[in-house]
Amino acid sequence: MTGPGRYGVVALVAGVALLWGVGARAQAPSMLLPMEPLWTTPTVLSAAPAAPPVYDAGHIFVALRDGHVTAVNVADGDVVWEVVHPDPVVGELAVGGALLYVASRDELQGLETATGQTRWSIPIEAPLSAPLVWNNGWLIAALDTQILLALRAETGETIWRRSMGGGIHVTPSLAGKRMYVSLDNGGVVALSHMTGAVVWEQRLDGAPNQILPLDDLFVGATDNHFYRLSRLDGSIKWSVRTGGDIVGLPAVDETRVYFSSLDNMLYALNRRSGVQQWRERLLARPTAGPSHAGDLLVLGGMSQYIRFFDPVTGVSFGRIPAPSELAFPPLSFWTVANGSLLVTVTGDGQLRALRRAVGPVLLDVAVTAILGEGADDLNDDATPATATAIAEDDEAGVVPARPPSVGGGYAIQVAAFSNGATATGLVDRLIEQGYPAYVITPRPAEESVLYRVRIGHYPDRPAAEAIGRQVEDEQALDWFVVALP
Repeated sequence: MTGPGRYGVVALVAGVALLWGVGARAQAPSMLLPMEPLWTTPTVLSAAPAAPPVYDAGHIFVALRDGHVTAVNVADGDVVWEVVHPDPVVGELAVGGALLYVASRDELQGLETATGQTRWSIPIEAPLSAPLVWNNGWLIAALDTQILLALRAETGETIWRRSMGGGIHVTPSLAGKRMYVSLDNGGVVALSHMTGAVVWEQRLDGAPNQILPLDDLFVGATDNHFYRLSRLDGSIKWSVRTGGDIVGLPAVDETRVYFSSLDNMLYALNRRSGVQQWRERLLARPTAGPSHAGDLLVLGGMSQYIRFFDPVTGVSFGRIPAPSELAFPPLSFWTVANGSLLVTVTGDGQLRALRRAVGPVLLDVAVTAILGEGADDLNDDATPATATAIAEDDEAGVVPARPPSVGGGYAIQVAAFSNGATATGLVDRLIEQGYPAYVITPRPAEESVLYRVRIGHYPDRPAAEAIGRQVEDEQALDWFVVALP
């Protein structure tokens, strides 16, 4: 990173602290995240959300556990309409073609997005087992009887139905003339969109998640593997093993594919080859895959935080706290009026929107109001500490950023960077948190130029490992023990 202007990083005014419900305190100038609050619903929704929100050009729609279905204005968060569904909503909503599609245990409805009025209603033989899907006038419904229905979205008329021979619990994907369905028994099935006829089937060792159909198919599974499958015949082009089951839908850009795993990692792979580009440890177990918010990756699940990452390097740009635990991962989309938006809904029914900020601003106050205590933002533009600065830090009781002079013992290494300023930025952050961090600069004879960030001088390996576990828990950094010469 060459400066705050690269990502339009903005610092938010102190009033934001009131919006997010976190107390502000003054501290040194710092770069903040490139998102700013846009609105909060004037009142808390009538109940906890039953499913993630969905959106169209002008509305955000939320189904609540008390049977309410609520439409909120995208521009300002005002409630446009509310209807009370006669039975609790089951499964996730879908929207498209000026209709909102809502299901109960035995009924499927199409509601007008402008008013909430019922356009059509049909009985269904069983509850939904996966989210509804709208695509170009088609509505796809998966039932817990292993039946897949294709409906005419405008009228609810059934076009075809097929027994899939396995449970369907993740969202089917549509692309071109094909539909791709993930089954609990490990099956990945390609169907004709028009007729429901099976085109091909591939069997994985674990249950696949939702499929991302692009030039090929990208999908993670519960066998700890992430796959690239041929769209033509389902053959495996490459697979990558991780330390845990893959969760959610991946995100992609021109060169990389991103996904999260239950080894508490966020991964970036080369789309073409599957070669790992980077990985970043997460602070909490992920419940969904990442998504794009402008030129950053965003990840959030059933916790109080939304985290942001640089898609090129994996460097964390910090986290934004909500006043209470998020019920679902944030909804990311783009609008003409406000650009990239993130919409969050908390378990207690609070709906908020953040938008991409315009232009860089540096602020001396309210840093923790946005990022929270112990926020993990890196300042890549930090400069190495001078001898004078180190002496001043010593007098202030801060551990100096220099290697130990005592021979023997152990340290832990937490990072290695090709950019010395980036390494120093991480060291500065760790020192502020009370860790004896320092940089090992590369020797002229070394083939690879890496600035290694290490912590401490400990008499034995168990002592070093204890600090390593603490750093992992508090700072979300990988580590390993290094024997000192």
